[in-house]
Amino acid sequence: MGETPDKIEPSRSSLKLIVPIIILVGALVGLVSALNLQGEFPRNPFGFPAPGEPYQYLQTHVILSTISLALLAALVVVYSRSYMVTRANFMLGLLVVLFALLLQGLLQYPLLHLAMNFNVGGSDFSSPVADLFTIIAYSVFLYLSLE
Repeated sequence: MGETPDKIEPSRSSLKLIVPIIILVGALVGLVSALNLQGEFPRNPFGFPAPGEPYQYLQTHVILSTISLALLAALVVVYSRSYMVTRANFMLGLLVVLFALLLQGLLQYPLLHLAMNFNVGGSDFSSPVADLFTIIAYSVFLYLSLE
């Protein structure tokens, strides 16, 4: 009779499914958050937000920023677990960098800017292209971290 393992480890292929799931969850949370922004902008006579670039830009930025934050949170969890097992100084250094990136992402989050009445259309926000590159980088980092 063979021994049964104390823990059943998930397969590597199922772990790699985590990346698209996190992106999907981040996108859904971001979409819900972006749809709740409708009260922040002028309305047309039919009650809908007036079309315009700042509103659409802000919605896109909220969605992409939420995906980035979700990926960063997942990276913090992955490397926290690795640090707890290995106690390696390198893992601790990665955690410090990831926490700094997470804090930066939270402080630059568009909904926080709206809540604090910062200038929404100002130069505080990055372009959607920069947001996409950030999402790609965090996705690749998380995917490789799960191997």
